[in-house]
Amino acid sequence: MTEGLTSLPTLAVASAAQEARSVPEVMGKEDFLKLLVTQLRYQDPLSPDDPKEFVAQLAQFSSLEQQLNANQNLEKVADLVRSLQNSLGFSQGVNLLGKTVKGTGNSLSLADGAAAPASYQLSRPAREVTITIFNEAGQLVRTLNLGSQSAGVHQFAWDGRDAEGHTLPDGLYLYRVTALDSQGQGMEVTSYFTGQVEEVFQDAQGVKLRVDGREVPLDSIVSVSQTS
Repeated sequence: MTEGLTSLPTLAVASAAQEARSVPEVMGKEDFLKLLVTQLRYQDPLSPDDPKEFVAQLAQFSSLEQQLNANQNLEKVADLVRSLQNSLGFSQGVNLLGKTVKGTGNSLSLADGAAAPASYQLSRPAREVTITIFNEAGQLVRTLNLGSQSAGVHQFAWDGRDAEGHTLPDGLYLYRVTALDSQGQGMEVTSYFTGQVEEVFQDAQGVKLRVDGREVPLDSIVSVSQTS
């Protein structure tokens, strides 16, 4: 008789454990409670479980529930912080509408044959600076050799023409600054764009601005000025 009673809880608990494992990959508090109740229901009345072990299981369950509740509360706080950040960012973006901004990036806008201002910053003096300009398809359209440059921020002008002197169509272009130091080694260069803010919007990546037709993150803006 005793043998039959001792084999029954083992099978029941094993069955409940198998059922719990078949659904979630990580055991939740409902699964843990199901195993605990099953164990108590089918325990051998002639040889009940050790009370100390039972108390330890209850303590484990309580700890698990507290951790789950804490994680849920942290997720709610994180969602609230993200919402507040997006709201603040959107308000900041609205205040930039119609203003001229400067931001980190290597895009150029060409309108009516005139290119928007662009600049770059050298960490130290350069023996040679070259700017290559590409269209949206990634095709090289112009190379500008600027010679030696001192450390600091420099603006450059592009006339909106290709290497043969043909005026290029309006649109967005990309530029790349290559700088070599006195030893002929490549240098770190920071590129900047300048343009007028036309729109502020929000997507899955956060708050963005549309500056002269291109989308840029709000946090890429480094300076703002009134449009003349």
